[in-house]
Amino acid sequence: MRPWIALLLTAGAVALAVRHALGHRHSVLIPMLLVPALLLGWFEWQFRADQDLFSAVATRIAERDVRIECQRLSGAMVDATAELGYVQFDANGRPGDVGRLEVDACEDLRSYLSSDRTAPTLDQVVSVQVLSHESYHLAGIANEAETECAALQRLEDVAGWLGATAQQARALAERYVAEVYPRMPEAYRSDECVDGGELDASPDDPGWP
Repeated sequence: MRPWIALLLTAGAVALAVRHALGHRHSVLIPMLLVPALLLGWFEWQFRADQDLFSAVATRIAERDVRIECQRLSGAMVDATAELGYVQFDANGRPGDVGRLEVDACEDLRSYLSSDRTAPTLDQVVSVQVLSHESYHLAGIANEAETECAALQRLEDVAGWLGATAQQARALAERYVAEVYPRMPEAYRSDECVDGGELDASPDDPGWP
């Protein structure tokens, strides 16, 4: 919706500018249309730039070209699901090329990007994990517990790719493991998601995550 509104406002401003040049005075109306058009255009550019960054993170994890799309507010108004992210798998168990992040997850991710990453909110911490989680779905892991475990083990990397320092990234990952993972639904947890467990991606490394 936002791109269309910006386009319509711009078109209106251009039309008035033409009329102004022909002698019809619209010195007040032109900036009234042009200023919000420019603001909306900038917000849209930033929205797409953030999506591109999230997509780059997902592509890195999935090891193939994939795309992350952020749900827009208009879509959230008709979406009754409680999931923060979603990847469609086909009948043969193959993931699609697009992962969707719900509007709340995307807004929390975007607010994390605009922060200094020193003291993220718990919602921001969760949103970084959601991006990592959906990226592993795009990599082909369908089981939720396996996906969640793989994702939290890369959470430190993902935070770093989003601009966190090594210390900030480690703190974010440790906070997720300590405060969020134990409270996840049973389908998203596994007793093997521990140091040395079957889901440990680096069994020779005593560090966790």
